[in-house]
Amino acid sequence: MKIISSAQNPIIKNLLILHKKSKERKKQNLFVVEGKKEIERALLGSYFFKIILVREGSQKPFENFNKKIKDFIFVKKNLFDKVSVRSGSEKYMGIGISKKHSFKDFKPKNNEVFLVANSIEKPGNIGALLRTCSALGVSGFILSDKKADLYNPSVIRSSLGGVFNIPILISDSKKIINYLKINNIKIISGSITEKSVPLNKTYIPKPCAIIVGSESKGLDIEWTKNSNEIIQIPMKNNIDSLNVSVAAAILIHYAIGN
Repeated sequence: MKIISSAQNPIIKNLLILHKKSKERKKQNLFVVEGKKEIERALLGSYFFKIILVREGSQKPFENFNKKIKDFIFVKKNLFDKVSVRSGSEKYMGIGISKKHSFKDFKPKNNEVFLVANSIEKPGNIGALLRTCSALGVSGFILSDKKADLYNPSVIRSSLGGVFNIPILISDSKKIINYLKINNIKIISGSITEKSVPLNKTYIPKPCAIIVGSESKGLDIEWTKNSNEIIQIPMKNNIDSLNVSVAAAILIHYAIGN
């Protein structure tokens, strides 16, 4: 049984690099995920793992997924707790192999309601959107003109592993708009403009793609120009914006319920 006891071990050093540096995650085509539940969701989502690190004294996990895991390595308790982002609350970390998320690999669960996140900058917001999409059962999540790394640890953590169990596409706005139009998916943009229709006074047809943008800048003009409908959520008490994941949840729930 392999046991790592030194912080100078190449595996531990690379783990820390992958945690911190987006360029290295992209270069190596690897990412780090912490937590038994999150790793299990990745395995169920057809991800493969190069290594699963196990805190000394814990049982070897994921017996049903041995074909998807190349190696298990135990790590001394004090060292595992030192490199763990969750400060000892978890017993497992994995180094997984990233997916491409190209048009070729995009396989929606069905053709009903999609969410497009346009130029979202904060990893925590992307993670929250993925968690919302996973919970509400959207057809697929589309990241347009991405500003943050999908495999950033904050995205994985705030998505509660939702990043692993939903079809994801990453591309630029022009190509995504073309894809939606070719597949007869209506573009429904959430934005406050002169042309916006209140949510409670509109019907959202399916299949559709709900488009949300950053809280500070809103949607890129390319999306509003190509929208079949621009809708806004009625708000009270002089509030004129919502957190993007909250707004997305309202719009998705309304679209699914139509």
